[in-house]
Amino acid sequence: MNIEITISLDGKPDKDLSIVAYAFDQKGLLIASAPLKGRQVQLKIKEDHVPARVLFAPPPVEKRTETPTIEALERLHAYEPVWEFESKKNQYELLPIPEFNWKYWWLCACRVRGRVVKAVNFNGVIQDMPVCHARVHICEVDPFWLLIPRLPDFIIDRIREELLKPWPPIPIPLPDPPPFQFDTNVLDVSPINVARMQPLRTAPLVKQSAAVSACSEVMLNPQPLPPKATSELPATLRLQLTSASTTIARQALLDNAILLRPYLCWWPWIWPYFYRCDEIAVLNTDSNGRFDTTIWYPCFGDHPDLYFWVEYSIGGVWTTVYKPPIRCNTRWDYVCGSDVIIHVTDPRVPWCGDPNPLPGKQVAVLSIGNGVSMTEIQRASASVNEGLTTASEPFGGSLEPHVWFGDGLIATGIDHYRWSYKRLTNADGTAVTDGWHAMDKEVVRHYGEVLADSTLTFKPYPLGPDPAFVGQNLFKIRPVNPPLNAGAVSSSWAPEVDGRSNTASAFFLSHLLSGSDAAVAAGKYELKLELFKTDGSLVNLSDAGVLLKVPTVVAPFGNGTVPTQLVAHHPAQFGDMEDRVIRDGAGKIVAFRLVLHIDNNKCQAVIYPVSINGTAADLCGFLQYSPSDNVHVSYWAYHPNNFASFNFTIARGSAGIIESASGAVGASPVNGYVRDPSSVFSKDVPVADLLGGCRKAAFAENLHVDAWATDGWNTLDYLDANATPVAFALEPKPAS
Repeated sequence: MNIEITISLDGKPDKDLSIVAYAFDQKGLLIASAPLKGRQVQLKIKEDHVPARVLFAPPPVEKRTETPTIEALERLHAYEPVWEFESKKNQYELLPIPEFNWKYWWLCACRVRGRVVKAVNFNGVIQDMPVCHARVHICEVDPFWLLIPRLPDFIIDRIREELLKPWPPIPIPLPDPPPFQFDTNVLDVSPINVARMQPLRTAPLVKQSAAVSACSEVMLNPQPLPPKATSELPATLRLQLTSASTTIARQALLDNAILLRPYLCWWPWIWPYFYRCDEIAVLNTDSNGRFDTTIWYPCFGDHPDLYFWVEYSIGGVWTTVYKPPIRCNTRWDYVCGSDVIIHVTDPRVPWCGDPNPLPGKQVAVLSIGNGVSMTEIQRASASVNEGLTTASEPFGGSLEPHVWFGDGLIATGIDHYRWSYKRLTNADGTAVTDGWHAMDKEVVRHYGEVLADSTLTFKPYPLGPDPAFVGQNLFKIRPVNPPLNAGAVSSSWAPEVDGRSNTASAFFLSHLLSGSDAAVAAGKYELKLELFKTDGSLVNLSDAGVLLKVPTVVAPFGNGTVPTQLVAHHPAQFGDMEDRVIRDGAGKIVAFRLVLHIDNNKCQAVIYPVSINGTAADLCGFLQYSPSDNVHVSYWAYHPNNFASFNFTIARGSAGIIESASGAVGASPVNGYVRDPSSVFSKDVPVADLLGGCRKAAFAENLHVDAWATDGWNTLDYLDANATPVAFALEPKPAS
């Protein structure tokens, strides 16, 4: 059927406008569109489609040719007339398009540019290295003038209540809440989920007397403080917000929408109503990690509000590697042409550049993960610290040894290897008798395969366990060249497909030891690397003339030269590197040896109520003092084996931090805070030191405990703990 619509414009534009009519069905799906010619437009509708809504807006522009949606058109101030479809009527004359709408239909170009990078430590110097061949998604966030009219009345009332509160000017940032609670019915044995299942110790009790009295009025739990330079709202806005009319308050918020932006990141209760964003471009980064495109926006409207997220091809599957919350990561009023720098931290994503290969019949055991070189792992001479990093960090999570196998090995019939482990001690250092356990998680390498028709796919090449040696858990040494399958014209190794899995020689799943009981599993473990011949027999490294090497510089190795040193290979060379090898009865080397200290325990953190002379603050946090009093401050910064550090702060009003302590959880004292055997730190702080020049003041306490454990890629921050912030206030005792 054909529908003819006649429509005009209110007012007179300075120049001609291109206008398109868009028809949508009851489900909001576009079923027809056509340009307006003069005052008329012809819409061709299929017989089985019933038009429910018609909108008028500018036509799609270059690089923005996706199927228009109602939401996307509303961004462009689309005009939706009062209109109802009648099956026996095919001609309609509608009211004119208001000037309020069409004045926004002149579109301006906006250049959007940026880089995707990854911070890499090159011998202590952090550099932003480009991430090539990433996929950058650019989205435009719903503008406030669209969102505020849709919010329910009770949310409008809640917003104005929060805005009218007397906010202190210094914000105290709080972390985002976790996206979900762990479901024990879901079998996910990733290190993070296993850590979530850990049972936690109950915080030690600190004896205090009851509060003097309950406060007269208990307010709502305080929200995180908004990032405002001042606590004062404009007088006109404040007056409008105090109106009893929700309609007036809504209009006031709409008129001052830009003032709301800083608050939205700090109000969790409003997050379900914000945000929705429309994807306007998808770009691939070049060899320098750069992306560049042009988008369009209404010339008379606000600059676009843009949000970016990133995917990377991992194992041949496009995987999200950067997607922070929209509420706190939108580029409001993006400045066209300015550089957007996106920092990707996902350890699976490699930066651009390939390592230089090393020739020879030798093996170089380089690192654990990407960040802990063999030279950074303390050895037998360190006694109780053996197996820790030189920074006293234990290991945890999935641990992947990086090993370089020389090209000369396969040519001499040495084409397999095996990693095994056994336990040496408990967490307290007592010895454990244990047998060897072979690591058996699958290891693959990816290669790119190009067919005659230029089809490109990335395929996995399994290294092991090799099914040809049942029960031995042997892994293949990667061939010099990948397979060239039938129909393929070329193939090449592609470590870029997954920077983490394609560099692992094995996976030591330390978080699954002792049935995932981190407290029981903590301690030292011995690892060994053995080589095997084509027939599956063990290689005597000394007899075979295979040289074992380790690097002499710290990791990450970056783009500089990585020197190595020889591990002793003859009985006469016993000495400094002897703890890195395993010998047979004849004194000949049969394996590389490594000791790692494992600890996957979580940290815990609790802040106790402050007190004066044994009396704790009341329910509202107030304490009354005399000038000579001390305030007793205490907190619990805990790790079962003291592999953690803490940072404790007290902030006063708008003066910022006026009291702090930071150090290892096993240290004492730390800035005067004395630790008891249960890891409770306490200190008596003079009232005058806290108040400074104030007669009375409010304070906020924060505590973070940072686990030291590393998987060689990152510090395991999922083992960290943040205490619930505590607030208190001091006021002088009334004169008697």
